[in-house]
Amino acid sequence: MTTALSQILKGSTAQAFRGLTTVLAKAKETAEAAGTAEEAYLGARLFPDMSDLKWQVQMITEFAVRGAARMSGTAPDDLPSLPMEGETFDALIQRIAECAEKVAATDDATIDGNANMKITMPVGPEQTLELDGQTYVLSFFLPNLYFHVTTAYNLLRMQGVAIGKREYMGM
Repeated sequence: MTTALSQILKGSTAQAFRGLTTVLAKAKETAEAAGTAEEAYLGARLFPDMSDLKWQVQMITEFAVRGAARMSGTAPDDLPSLPMEGETFDALIQRIAECAEKVAATDDATIDGNANMKITMPVGPEQTLELDGQTYVLSFFLPNLYFHVTTAYNLLRMQGVAIGKREYMGM
């Protein structure tokens, strides 16, 4: 049995976003119960040179929408660009829901048909990376998705939010 590339991209994104929504909702409850401003959580960083929790959510939601568009054959200059918005837990949770809908609406047959498509992406100043569609999903998209969702989870754990593997998994 073969798993379709669309199932991998869309299913993994949906589960990761359920988990991200779950941990953010739990963080909101924790902040409210403690009388702590949301910014104390949303501005948290693991290390000074790393981006904060808010950015992790903003970035990975845009990344997922752009990844689904890439796999749909959207030209690099036409990829969606989402503003880095969402200053509250509610706004970030709404952003996740909207982006999850966009990814879910991506045509399965198009994604699956683009497994061998060449994707060229910028990866730094005057640097590009070229991958086929399957390698992009399995070796670039998924690791990035999980890295940023895991970083968001770890930032909340570091702040004392009582979350665990079940919440991370969106269960």
